[in-house]
Amino acid sequence: MPVPPAELSVQLTIGGPDAAREAGRSAAAPSGLAREAGPDETLLAGGRAEVLAALGDALAAALEAGAEHIDVRLETPR
Repeated sequence: MPVPPAELSVQLTIGGPDAAREAGRSAAAPSGLAREAGPDETLLAGGRAEVLAALGDALAAALEAGAEHIDVRLETPR
């Protein structure tokens, strides 16, 4: 069965201690949208509301765990 295209995708790069990266990924994991995209990168893709909610959870957790910088790239399909 074909999968519909994502309404929104977010590439999230968390800099700082490993605990901050892990906290961000762990916070987004329950959404089922998070995928590892590289050593420091997490990709979220899916419905707009769900992706934004997971992004908020990931940002809050990473900052709480000591993230030093966070880069976010959002993309929508044409």
